[in-house]
Amino acid sequence: MKIIVFATLLISLLTSVESDLLAQRHAHRRVERVRVVRARPVRRYPRAKVVVVRPRRVRTVTVLPAGHVTVVSRGRNYYYYNGFYHTQVNNVYTVIAPPRGVRIRVLPVGYTNIVIGGTPHYYYQGAYYKQVGNEYETVEPVVGTVVPNLPEENVDEVTIDGENYYEFDDLLYKPVVTASGTQYEVVGNLDD
Repeated sequence: MKIIVFATLLISLLTSVESDLLAQRHAHRRVERVRVVRARPVRRYPRAKVVVVRPRRVRTVTVLPAGHVTVVSRGRNYYYYNGFYHTQVNNVYTVIAPPRGVRIRVLPVGYTNIVIGGTPHYYYQGAYYKQVGNEYETVEPVVGTVVPNLPEENVDEVTIDGENYYEFDDLLYKPVVTASGTQYEVVGNLDD
């Protein structure tokens, strides 16, 4: 009798844990569909006109997290872990925007589905991914793409000709109010 009760409790406990794990796995995926009606021409803003209102906060570490992956792009090493890319300068690793064309096998937990020009893309912390075969490649978004948030690091609040923007990885974003609250629209690029 004790064995049957124990077995029943064990099965119900395992079923409960499995259900919680599955629910947790799916809870990290936010699905927001954004449609870019049509790609607009890229508007270029001269860097010489940029006035930094609030400088970026940069995150650095001296030791990379266990399990990071080294990704080589254009002869340079980048270190990827959990959706974040690092580069090494001296003995310090700095969180940066990913270079375009880098591929990963698994999307980071918490990514957002977006649709750019009718094609599914995925967004996470300033990085845009498009599926290529069994991998996900970093790509540049088109002007008009709207995302739910911006990264916590490496974002400057700037003004250009009296207009306020957020700059991340040479992309300029403007806050827009949507049915989901304040989101951020790609409005152009900075020129050197």
